[in-house]
Amino acid sequence: MIVFTLAILACFLLGDLVHRCGAPAEVSRKSVHVGTCLVIAAFPLFDIGHRGLLIIAAGSFVALALLRGTVLMRAIMSVERKSYGDLMLPLSVVAVAAAGFPYPAVIAAYLVLGISDTLASLIGRAYGRRRYTTFGHTKSYVGSMAFFLSAVAILVSVALVAGLPPGPALLTGFAVGVALTLVEAFSHKGVDNFFVPLVAAISLQPLLPV
Repeated sequence: MIVFTLAILACFLLGDLVHRCGAPAEVSRKSVHVGTCLVIAAFPLFDIGHRGLLIIAAGSFVALALLRGTVLMRAIMSVERKSYGDLMLPLSVVAVAAAGFPYPAVIAAYLVLGISDTLASLIGRAYGRRRYTTFGHTKSYVGSMAFFLSAVAILVSVALVAGLPPGPALLTGFAVGVALTLVEAFSHKGVDNFFVPLVAAISLQPLLPV
């Protein structure tokens, strides 16, 4: 548990370093986001189970709630828009760990959240001229497409490694990818950090071999 906790802290230190080096706020924030999601996805490598993951996630949620707005959180709180993503991420881990979802579903859920969500944000900001609106918030078509394509690639890869034949793996990746893209499109203020991994894990649990 100690090594896992240190790995999470290292992600925040990396984000702070990126921020100090003059990177845009969104880049420093996403560097923390990607790093923590990758560490979460690899939690069995740190020799902890669902119970240990639950304890660390709950402690992280409390710590982040107490530290919000302090200089220690500048790497992820320096964006102009209001967001609760920093709290929603550990809260999603609490829910996923408490439910005891199998590891293939967990790794897919947090790889999609870390990689696909980041690609959607960065590509959408750079190239997203055509936009659509959901609940008063705008998203880019190219950002959502980047999320969908990367999510399908991740989901199909995990499904194949988990033991699904190519046909069912492709169908699983496409169907769950569509669902997660819609979840991301209708989520605002960082709540996708909670709903994307939870919906992914719930959807994949009955579809992937344990």
